[in-house]
Amino acid sequence: MIKRCFKNWQTYLALIPMVIVIICACLLKNATTEVLIKEKYVEIINSIDSMAASLERTTNRDWQEHESNIVGAVEFFDNLTEVYGAAYKYTDGELGIITERYSESTLFDPFDYEIFIDAIHTETSGKMIIGYVPDGGRYRELHIYFRWMPLYTPELERYLVVAGVSELSIVSTIPLWLSAGYWIGIAVTVALNMWHVVQVACEDDGKRR
Repeated sequence: MIKRCFKNWQTYLALIPMVIVIICACLLKNATTEVLIKEKYVEIINSIDSMAASLERTTNRDWQEHESNIVGAVEFFDNLTEVYGAAYKYTDGELGIITERYSESTLFDPFDYEIFIDAIHTETSGKMIIGYVPDGGRYRELHIYFRWMPLYTPELERYLVVAGVSELSIVSTIPLWLSAGYWIGIAVTVALNMWHVVQVACEDDGKRR
């Protein structure tokens, strides 16, 4: 019966609002993820910038004290869920890591990417996105932020702090009741719209007869 009611192609135009609702629902879901990633990224950037500002104001502090603070803060970042954090320092002319790695993304190394190497040698700070696939994992885009500190010291005496987040770093999500209510509302709207379209189509078919 329903198939017969939908013989008129104009009836399908009534389905457009339902398609729009579904598309908007998918776009909103993706937009929410993007917002949460940016929020996490800004949080990490602000933390690193605050640390750098603190170091810049303490020009008389011993370098060992600086290093202790940097290592503690960066290892704290790296302990967070799927957050990359590492600090580097020159030793005998070679830039080497000085922090322990705890993150699940331990296999990631920014020095595997030319875009990162070029940036740290030309800028005092910078942002970039690096996509990679860890062994046994799935593709993710790591939003990287790096910064040299403190800038009042010679280049070979500075510390390089690097941190990165991806969509896997998101731990704060939309409350379950709100998410469930949203999708239930979408489902009910689609069902009612479909029912209405079928009713109208069948009425038109009855009139034509």
